[in-house]
Amino acid sequence: MEFKRDRFNGVIVDAASLPDDPQALCGAVDALVALIEHERLALAWVTLPISNAQGIPVFTAAGFSFHSCLTDQLTLVRRPFEQAFVPFIPTHTVGAGAIVINDAGELLVIRERGTTGFKLPGGHVDAAERIQDSIEREVLEETGIESKCESIVAFTTKHPYQFGKSNIHFICRMTALTQRINVLDTAEIEEAKWIALQAYLADSCNSLSNRQLVSDVAFSQGLVCTEYSANIGLHKKQEIFTAAC
Repeated sequence: MEFKRDRFNGVIVDAASLPDDPQALCGAVDALVALIEHERLALAWVTLPISNAQGIPVFTAAGFSFHSCLTDQLTLVRRPFEQAFVPFIPTHTVGAGAIVINDAGELLVIRERGTTGFKLPGGHVDAAERIQDSIEREVLEETGIESKCESIVAFTTKHPYQFGKSNIHFICRMTALTQRINVLDTAEIEEAKWIALQAYLADSCNSLSNRQLVSDVAFSQGLVCTEYSANIGLHKKQEIFTAAC
């Protein structure tokens, strides 16, 4: 088994170096644990690909616990005592909704399959995706409308959400670049349409909290995406939003 030290006095195991033989793997993990305890190291990390899932019980038996996962890999961590700080545990999912109002003062709304009321288009922000790219993509998929993200005008939080995580949902004010409705995501979206803003706000079939939110921030300037010349290098931020002047 090969591993490298990190700058936090921990070790990161190279999963590609793990032996295939179960007994050899147990011996290697036992030797790693002995090293950790002897040198009083901090956290130990290993990310196992799904092809090596049979190694999971070996690591959990040695005191490793689940940290995070993707569709094709699972990361486990071993900490020397319960109070040790484990960074970067994923606790939230991120979503975005769109307030798109055209030149006629109409609001773009969608109705999901199996529901009655209309809501704002939107969805999950994918890993490594910018919020503004995400909401432009979601609006296009759900309505066929091309749009441009102008600002973030509100956000909500919810707990518990899916899989026991919390959720942060950003509300973005958008400019419509096209007008023709053409739902692309027909598996999820039953209908998309333009509707007079006041008609949407007055329709009790639509969620009251959604209507209140739209009423409050539909024409707000909000936070605009801002570029800084100093935003470069290792700690470059993917997006910076600041209050509009």
